[in-house]
Amino acid sequence: MEKAINYLAFGDSLTVGFGARDGQGFVSLLKQRLEQLLNVPVSLNQAGTNGATTTQLLETLESEPELQRNVQEADLITITAGGNDLLQAAIPFFYQSDTQFLKTALQVYEINYRKLIAYIQEIRKSVPTPYVMALIGLYNPIPQVPDAAYWIQRFNLFLRKLEQPHICIVQVYDAFVGMDSCYLAEDYIHPNEQGYEVLARQVESTVPLHQLQELVR
Repeated sequence: MEKAINYLAFGDSLTVGFGARDGQGFVSLLKQRLEQLLNVPVSLNQAGTNGATTTQLLETLESEPELQRNVQEADLITITAGGNDLLQAAIPFFYQSDTQFLKTALQVYEINYRKLIAYIQEIRKSVPTPYVMALIGLYNPIPQVPDAAYWIQRFNLFLRKLEQPHICIVQVYDAFVGMDSCYLAEDYIHPNEQGYEVLARQVESTVPLHQLQELVR
């Protein structure tokens, strides 16, 4: 029987592909790229929720048995999380200029992300086959907000601490700097199709090829 790769895409509206036509989000593009690269079919489970914060994603993971099964069976997991934590804090910060909103959002993000990863690893403990996780960093979805760049870099810096041999951190911030008009959709928050293409390329170039090839064996 031909080997297929089980790909679980988990996260917020970036995982959904909001802002692009159907099939043009980074998840669909990455699926196509992997099929071409590895010459095997890729079975996709898309578990994205528009507007989800890290708190909501953690609750979803802890409460949905089907999602837990998908985690167990996945060879590749991508996670997009944290953008909504930041956006929700940026609004009161914008009006009140109180950095405590952003500090609190960063703390909650760090706690939740660590719990997310620990929970996934706990679910996978009894599974002998290898898997790869790609955690996707933040670009700047609010370049018009003063100090946003500084806080997004703080979010991305934390993410690097989660790197492990099977956990890759995909940094996309630099690729988006100065390219807002090219890579962001009309809402100026989500990527457009070109932006999602960049996300897919960043994932593909960050996850080592040998790790992907091991999933096929």
